Amino acid sequence: MGLKRFIAFEPGETAAGARSDGVVFVRDGFSFWAFLFTVLWLWRYRLWLEGLATLLVLVAISLWGEASGHPFAASLLQLLVGLLVALEGPSLRAWRYRRKGWRESAAFLASDRAEAELTYFSTAGRPADPASATAPSWPAPGPMSRRRGTSTRSAGFFGAMEQR
Repeated sequence: MGLKRFIAFEPGETAAGARSDGVVFVRDGFSFWAFLFTVLWLWRYRLWLEGLATLLVLVAISLWGEASGHPFAASLLQLLVGLLVALEGPSLRAWRYRRKGWRESAAFLASDRAEAELTYFSTAGRPADPASATAPSWPAPGPMSRRRGTSTRSAGFFGAMEQR
């Protein structure tokens, strides 16, 4: 079983300054259920407008397929809409939490949600109260010392582009 990326969202500060205990974990990746039940999946996660827009698009594609005599093309387009929601649905959920003022507190790999919760809540050094959190004391940035014979080129696409 492979590892999946999870994003943990914590609610923002309340009006009284007290912190809520609710943490939401969003698995960032393909959602099989979003592919099968596209509109219902969106509504299950309270993405009302996105679900309504998707429903209208699916109905419009279906009507176009019947009117134009291309039912296979319409079915293929509906599958592509389902695939798009399955791939981008978790991103829509994360965007919804960010829009509502929740803050992204962690992103990590885990095999399932239970392991994600264990990893998140057992991480050493995670403050229980934001008031007790202190910023790490990093040294001030200064001039970088360079040793003779070291290269500053990086690997990957951008490193390859520098060599051209």
